[in-house]
Amino acid sequence: EVFTGLESDFGGDSEDLFSGSDMVGTKLDLARAYIDMDDRDGARGILKEVIEEGSEDQKLEAQELMQKIG
Repeated sequence: EVFTGLESDFGGDSEDLFSGSDMVGTKLDLARAYIDMDDRDGARGILKEVIEEGSEDQKLEAQELMQKIG
């Protein structure tokens, strides 16, 4: 079979790629991208999620970005 062993190349299980703090970090990156594209409403929605779900550092960063975009 062509795909034998492929699963092990990606961690060996189907664990969600967006789990825990990695997901929140990805959301922060996405919010920054929205800000760069001048989509403040999109950024706000994601930043609110980060403020609810993130670590203390991530929450602080999200709050700073929220203040930046107004």
